[in-house]
Amino acid sequence: MQTSIDLPSPLGIVQTSSITSTGKILGPDYETNLKSAAKRSEEDKLFRKQNQMNDNDEFEAMEVQNGDQTSLIYYYKALKMDEELQQNENEIINIVQNRPKLGMIEGSLMKKSPHWFQGYSQRNCILRNRVFRYYNIENKKLQGVLNFDVQSFQLQEIQDKNGNTVEFILKPLGQTQKVFQFKGGTLEQTKTWVQLIKQHLQDSIGSLKVLKSLSSYERFWRFERISSLQIMEDADDGDILLFQGKDINCHIQRSLTQSSFDHIGILIRLNENQLYLFEALPLHGVGLCRWSKFVMCKWNYLYHKIIYRKLQVIRDENFKSKIHEFVTENIGKQYSFNPTKLLKFKSTMLQDPQQQQTRTFFSSELVAACYKFLNLLSKEISSTQYWPGSFSSENQKLSLQYGSLSEEYLIDFEGE
Repeated sequence: MQTSIDLPSPLGIVQTSSITSTGKILGPDYETNLKSAAKRSEEDKLFRKQNQMNDNDEFEAMEVQNGDQTSLIYYYKALKMDEELQQNENEIINIVQNRPKLGMIEGSLMKKSPHWFQGYSQRNCILRNRVFRYYNIENKKLQGVLNFDVQSFQLQEIQDKNGNTVEFILKPLGQTQKVFQFKGGTLEQTKTWVQLIKQHLQDSIGSLKVLKSLSSYERFWRFERISSLQIMEDADDGDILLFQGKDINCHIQRSLTQSSFDHIGILIRLNENQLYLFEALPLHGVGLCRWSKFVMCKWNYLYHKIIYRKLQVIRDENFKSKIHEFVTENIGKQYSFNPTKLLKFKSTMLQDPQQQQTRTFFSSELVAACYKFLNLLSKEISSTQYWPGSFSSENQKLSLQYGSLSEEYLIDFEGE
């Protein structure tokens, strides 16, 4: 089925303001480009969903008349009407904007082993942003991560005969017998941890909704995960998303590049701190996709998995100004992937304004070019030599000139 895609009001175009998150006042041309970039990114995902209609129970089509042309738009059934989509998107934004920044605590706790003969082992523990992590005290390796926004937990207190809490247990809801039992070195220390854990639990998505799916996975606590809402809260300019698509072309690309990923994009905050995905798309070129809309339209179903990596750098005004400049200058550039690019090993400076204007990108080339513009990557190597997998933890050779990329976080969309 081959039909044209138009993006009328049912999905809406991003409403922009004339002030970026750096406080710069921008003219009408910027607003027009931003709207066009958002439209390109959304059109690409709708087009891909149109040609991937195996899950008919979840999506349905709607004809939209545009002049003499009839277009088919595919909607997730629960979000067909524009008002409902906007309402759900606003609810997500409100949750994120109204959640307070909770206190963070780090210290040593004794963790009870699941094996009775091993007793207790000392662990370094950190509670931050509704995530409880514990590490091996000697080699510093992560031993477990309990994300309250991804999985619902029940807090149980073990008390002595005087009513003092001496230990606490975090029990995941669902089909698992696994429990996480800890105690502090003193009663006061245990009490402090319990009080803060209660705050983080009460303010988590896992307390608003019963989330049990994660507990069905074997040793789920061994792997870092992050919810799509936490992305909206914590992501910042320059962080990256790695995608593993479902299309046959995605499988072919991953086989040829011997990587787990076939697409990559950069996260950036624009328009009063709203989070966008900045990406180069085969059908529609370089565009922007608002993350809240990505979540509500359930475009994650286009991919087997999406991975988040945080760019760990100091983001001063110069950094933010430069990355916003790169985005502004390259919105609307065309997509191009060809053998000639792959044979280009060294960077060349584009002095001619016309050459800069007609420059094209594929997804990982765009990310590499952006990182080079920020002086994160060497300018000696051509941006065309980077694949999506070049930015994954699989590639041990990737070396940033300053800062670093965090470990990989699998994004969980189950809670939304």
